[in-house]
Amino acid sequence: MDKKLLNTTILELLNRSGALKYDQLLKQIKKSYKGINENEMDNTLMKMEIQGLVKVYRIPRGKWRIEPA
Repeated sequence: MDKKLLNTTILELLNRSGALKYDQLLKQIKKSYKGINENEMDNTLMKMEIQGLVKVYRIPRGKWRIEPA
């Protein structure tokens, strides 16, 4: 799996939707990337947040909201 392609896919989904909950984003990503797991998704989102590409917010009940930066 190409990580740059995953980053681009995540950004495209977020730009189209504005913001998504983590579960919604993961579900849509799994349609394109069958082998991805939560660990890989978490690492990718963390790297993208450090690079300033996305913003991740914690919302109640242990959920996350992801927005494009």
